[in-house]
Amino acid sequence: MDVKEIESRLIALETRNAVDDVHRGNVGERLGAIEDALGWLVRLIIGGLLVAALTYAVQGGLVG
Repeated sequence: MDVKEIESRLIALETRNAVDDVHRGNVGERLGAIEDALGWLVRLIIGGLLVAALTYAVQGGLVG
């Protein structure tokens, strides 16, 4: 191997590592956004179930 070939391989490796670092950062941000959205979705579902139960109870569903 000559010096030029080693340099080109090193440059390619450094470039690949830089791209991988950026990719990991983007994936982390996207996963965080997905986790936030799922958290709000769970809150909305639980809130809807609580409101439905409260509505049922207020309309006399527990008296029967």
